[in-house]
Amino acid sequence: MLGDSFVDTSRDSGPRDVRALLGMHTVGARFVLGAYLGCMAYVSLSSQDGMGALWPSLLAILALAVAAVVLISAPGDPLPLRWATLIAAACPLTAGLTLWVTPSPFAVSTQGWAHGATTVLLCFLCVRGRTMFAWLGLLGNLAAHSVWSIVHGNGVFGAASTVLIDIGPVAIGAVFALTIRPAAATVFELRAAGAQQAAELAARNAAAAERDQQLAELDRLARPMLDRIASGAELTDAERNTCELLEAHLRDRLRAPGLVTPDIADAARSARARGVEVILIDDRAATPLTGAARSTIHTHIVTTLARAGSGDVRVRLLPAHRAATASIYVRDADGTDRREFDHSGAEMSTVRTVLDD
Repeated sequence: MLGDSFVDTSRDSGPRDVRALLGMHTVGARFVLGAYLGCMAYVSLSSQDGMGALWPSLLAILALAVAAVVLISAPGDPLPLRWATLIAAACPLTAGLTLWVTPSPFAVSTQGWAHGATTVLLCFLCVRGRTMFAWLGLLGNLAAHSVWSIVHGNGVFGAASTVLIDIGPVAIGAVFALTIRPAAATVFELRAAGAQQAAELAARNAAAAERDQQLAELDRLARPMLDRIASGAELTDAERNTCELLEAHLRDRLRAPGLVTPDIADAARSARARGVEVILIDDRAATPLTGAARSTIHTHIVTTLARAGSGDVRVRLLPAHRAATASIYVRDADGTDRREFDHSGAEMSTVRTVLDD
């Protein structure tokens, strides 16, 4: 169980307390719990010789089961007071219900099963950070056995000796809790620090990879023209145009990283080559478009750039808090056209202005 817990607790959804260190949240722990309750139920139901009634034993098993389930599943460290109180009270309740209909002396030795079964819960209650409640539960067990002993004429300590042997296991549980609980806190502190360092390293590596990619792309695009300029030879008109288009493309990469795709870059380059002024702006770089909205809006942008023959086209990705996600503004000799798109990529408004001849 301890080995399993180190695997399972690496998940963010798992508990981050002593339950995780002991594997109390795992499937294996639930299996052990089921086996434990099954064994206690079998011992109780098979020890009915001379018992006055069956239903108190059934209620005792139910109380034990509820307390055990709460013990391993209730969140919080230490265990919240309401759950610690419930478990501490369930232990003497289990013993009292069982003893109520049990003959004295026992018809079979296993009729005293309740004190041993509840001692297991009290030990783990110490581990959950409620040692005082564990001792109170043990005192409740002692009181229940003493009352039963008095009722049957065996004196205060007639059955108390049966419970006194449980002091040892509870004491061991208390000492174990003093060791394991600080260790659990240290383990999770170290794990959190390791996760933070791993995240920082991943971020640095991603930034370095992105920087290298950008430098490689810049080298591919700009170096041939820079070498041509460095040669001192006079540039031709075509080369000057190439420089202007390259400068516009590099500007797009800086101002509109969310709009720099091969399709948009090619469409923008072709439109600029036809004399269209193209301006791309990304004001939502921190929360880029994803999924269908990105694909749909990019398709509208490429189509608009492909149709433009003059004038100017201005594309802007709007800040994330806006109702609209993107806008496309087109101005040509016929007038102006402004379209806005919502967060699904659907066109939400269109404003057209036609110039009079």
